[in-house]
Amino acid sequence: MSKYKPGETSEAVTNKKNAITKSILRKAELIDTIASIEDAFETLNIRGNSISRAAVHKWSDDELGVIAYSWNTAHAEHNATPLKRLHKAIENANNRVAGSKKVISKTRQHNPTDCTTIRLRKENEVLKKSLAEVYRAYMYLVESYREDHVIDDAIRQLILDQARILGRHRAWEVK
Repeated sequence: MSKYKPGETSEAVTNKKNAITKSILRKAELIDTIASIEDAFETLNIRGNSISRAAVHKWSDDELGVIAYSWNTAHAEHNATPLKRLHKAIENANNRVAGSKKVISKTRQHNPTDCTTIRLRKENEVLKKSLAEVYRAYMYLVESYREDHVIDDAIRQLILDQARILGRHRAWEVK
């Protein structure tokens, strides 16, 4: 016989459901504090210059008190109001991030971090190509110095040792 009657939910499932709802609300609060892309939390995976809903749903950080959950869980009926608040917070944060970027581009004609990033990427490509060339040269050397050379040297040394043991008169052409 099962522990729960039909329609009853275990305490663990109820606690998990409530924790997800609290996490949605907490994420909305935290995202409301983001004024620019630099203010974004390190554990929030942001690609490009905007915060995506999928990244927010996958966001997990024990210190901040947020947990990851699936898209379906976020869109459950009991999470409708917290989810609307979260979507509004994401939209507002993206508008603030876009607005702060416009201010930066108006005040600065030349962004040094962009030049540094471009220069480092080019240098990284040059280093990758150099490493590939070194690796190819190494593999060529390894192939050219085959195991046969080692075996031939060992056999030659064995014959020389045998020749010394047997004496000079028995082995004539060993070099």
